[in-house]
Amino acid sequence: MRQTPTERREKCNPTLIGIFVGIISPLSSVIWGIRQRSLKLALFPYLFVFVVGLIILYLARKNPLQQEILIPLQLVGGYYSFDLTKKMKEEALKNKNKAFDAEIKNIER
Repeated sequence: MRQTPTERREKCNPTLIGIFVGIISPLSSVIWGIRQRSLKLALFPYLFVFVVGLIILYLARKNPLQQEILIPLQLVGGYYSFDLTKKMKEEALKNKNKAFDAEIKNIER
């Protein structure tokens, strides 16, 4: 049985997503963004790291980006994706509880 994006949001692990995006690759946020149907999660962490990295490269005029700068950028992107995923999960669980409460009220009537 296929899961809906809302079910995926309910069952996701925000910590794992944040670690994966922060340590492995900011581009991996696209995978979870597509699975959870979230444009924010798919693009914002990656674009943040990419754009800030380009700005730093332009200002520092050093090519390629050094590890002392790249690693903290990736970690910030990972934290951002963790925060987005956590909020989406809380919202999905809250909406599920509201729907469940509405069903119980309809049954009691």
